[in-house]
Amino acid sequence: MIFSFAACGSSDAVPADSGSGSEAGDDAAPSGEYFTFVTETFGGEAFTSDDVKDAKVVMINMWEPWCGPCVGEMPDLEKLYQTYKDQGFVILGVFSDTTADDDATKVLEDTGVTYPILRMSKEFAGFQTGYVPTTVFLTGEGALLHEDPVIGAHTYEEWDRIVSGLLEALG
Repeated sequence: MIFSFAACGSSDAVPADSGSGSEAGDDAAPSGEYFTFVTETFGGEAFTSDDVKDAKVVMINMWEPWCGPCVGEMPDLEKLYQTYKDQGFVILGVFSDTTADDDATKVLEDTGVTYPILRMSKEFAGFQTGYVPTTVFLTGEGALLHEDPVIGAHTYEEWDRIVSGLLEALG
């Protein structure tokens, strides 16, 4: 159980708490606004919010290759992605440590992740909390589905409850 709620933080990290959603960062889209982004995949291809506009639920999972809990939950995230991708669910894995590309490559090979892995962009930076993993949920159009970011790694069963509930609520 301890592992499932673990998170990695930086020395200047500030935890997100309940409230208006602004804790995710000043650039994060507050409720009622739409989040759009332009970035590239880990492989260097262009990727924008238009690439997921038809999804019902978009899970943005910010991780780093050096974060044990982040890497530890990736097989469960892959299983979640495989379970729900045909129902309009997309996971976007976002990381920012450009000095760790070799480590990221090894992590992706070891975990077998097939969901899109993206580079951090200024738009995603608005959701940063100082901890990884940090996860936010949006509709494909970019509307926030959950005011506060989810901080920490979780098990398949925990993510499954959240994702299945969101997909059911959105019909």
